[in-house]
Order: sequence, then C-alpha cells, then structure tokens
Amino acid sequence: MKALSLFISLSSISLLSNIYAQTDPCSTLADLQSKTQKELYVGYGTGSSQKEADQNAQVDLARNIRQKVTATATVEETNENASLNATSKSVVSEVIIGAKTLKRCNNKDTFSAVVTLEKAFFMNSLQEKLASIDKKAKSLAQSLENAKDDESLAKNVDTAKKFLADYQNTYEDDLNLCKINSGCDKISKDEDVFSKLSELVAKEGDKDQYVFISNKDKVSLALRDDLISLLEEDKDEKIKIMDGAVSEGTESKRRILSSCKAKVGSKIPKTEDRVVETRCVIEAYIGKQKKFRKVYSCKSTMDSEISIEDAVTSCSGRLTLE
Repeated sequence: MKALSLFISLSSISLLSNIYAQTDPCSTLADLQSKTQKELYVGYGTGSSQKEADQNAQVDLARNIRQKVTATATVEETNENASLNATSKSVVSEVIIGAKTLKRCNNKDTFSAVVTLEKAFFMNSLQEKLASIDKKAKSLAQSLENAKDDESLAKNVDTAKKFLADYQNTYEDDLNLCKINSGCDKISKDEDVFSKLSELVAKEGDKDQYVFISNKDKVSLALRDDLISLLEEDKDEKIKIMDGAVSEGTESKRRILSSCKAKVGSKIPKTEDRVVETRCVIEAYIGKQKKFRKVYSCKSTMDSEISIEDAVTSCSGRLTLE
C-alpha cells in the first residue's frame, strides 16, 4: 500500500512538472511559430536571468540555421520590440542582424524568450557577405601577383594573412549553406579562391620574416634573444625573425629596431638597496611605414653595488610588455 502511495505521489510530481513546462507562454509560442511560420527561423531559450534567456534563445536560433553553433549576443533595448544583434563564433559566421525578440516570459525563478529571424532576410545578408568575401579574396590574390616592389608585396602579404585568418575557416561552410538554400548562384564552388590565396601567401613566406637589428650597446645586445622570443610568442603579431647569420647583409624591407637601457635609481630610504629599471623599445617597419611599437620593461631591487651587467642579468626572462 505504501509502495502504491509513493508511486502515485511521484507520478503526481512528474505530471505537475510537465504541466508547468507546458504553461510557459514562450515555449508554447516558440512551438507554434516553428510549426506555422515556415518563412521564419525561431529560437527559444531559458535562463536564470532575462539576459541569459535572451542569449540562449539566440544560440537556439543559430542552431536552427545550422547545428553546432556557439554565439554571443548583446541586447539593444529600444522599445517593447527589442532587437538582438549576435555574432556566432563557430560555424555560422554571419552576423545575425534583423533578429527580433518576439516575446519574453518570467516564470517565477526562471526566464525565457522567443526570437525570430526572416529566412529571406538572413539569406540575402549571407549572400551579400559571401559575394564581398569572394571579391576581396580575388583582389588580394591579384595584388600579390602584381606587386610592384618588395615593400608593396610585404604589405599585401600582411593584409592577406589577416583576411585568411578571419574568413578561411568559415567560408566554405557558409557557401554550402547558401547553395543549399538556392542562393549564391554567382559564386562558383569549383573555384577555390582561398586555396589560391593561401598558396600565394605561402610562396612569399620568406619575405614575411623580419630582420632584427639591435643597438650595439651591452644592454641591447644582452637582451636581444629575450626580445626575439617575446615577439615570436606574441599571438597578436605572429612575428617571424630571420636567423641572425642569414640576415647579415640582407636588404629585407621588414625590419625590427631594438634599443634597451638600464637605469639605476637612487637608494631606497633607510636601506642600502636601489631600484633598477630596464626598458626596451621595439619598433617594426615595412619599408618606411611603421607597423607597431612595443615597450618591454622590468624592475628589480638590488644592493648599492649593482652594475649595469647585474641589472641586465636580473631582467633576463622577466621582461613584460608595458
């Protein structure tokens, strides 16, 4: 009898949970929209806050366009018909502009939201973007083939590398999505513009290396290897330094100039110690155009007998970007 009572009780809880889930107006609306509005993509999301629910609805919307998507979203609250702008960070690379928040719901401790996006609007936007990317890739390939001098070629290689990093991984998937939906008829899948551009960039790889030129003073020379390591480990710049023996006498248009100084300060009050600061200024050039400027430095405390050599030794492996 007790077992039967427990079964009935658990069944009641399960039934109540299902009834509660079905009473979420946003869930009901999302289901209705998905079944009846074939011209729309629909996304539904829940969360512990309205912002989280909005973001999850946006992710669900992206999944309905293509699977395995992660997205980040920002909400622009203008009126009751708030709009959402989101950039998918994996497969769907198109910025989802035009998505609308159809409804927001507050279910006691949870929040939910429904977002929609017109399929025709999305496909037109995706088609325009892919046509622009295709045109840009062809233009960059042509600029590498027709560069007038090494300086122009170096600049064009830099531009092409950034372009490839931004679009190469997602272009093919986005183009397939566009073709499946009967779009992008003017873009040929057989003409792999990215492969051609990648080959041209690789071909000019030896011109992509910088010659590293240090001042001839003791401090600059002593910290040369440290600075080269820091630059080559920089994920933003992705610098390659030409081997010192090879670079002797080269006329490369890519140069990095390095200058380091160590300064021993006055004594720290009530101690025999001094603060020593070492600073290295790095400037990279492509021809006469400056690409970037970086300053690396470190501070250390040593006794009053410290020398410049000691200061350099103390900073080896400790230089950080200001």
